[in-house]
Amino acid sequence: MDTKMIFSAIILIILISIQYTLNLILREIRDIRKMLIKNPNDV
Repeated sequence: MDTKMIFSAIILIILISIQYTLNLILREIRDIRKMLIKNPNDV
């Protein structure tokens, strides 16, 4: 039972960190898109 709880906690932490990383990447992509829409000739 204890090992099941430990594995569940580890998997939960991994999933949360993946979601956090994806959110950061998506935020960066949104910022880049906004900059490109404002200044399309700067690239």
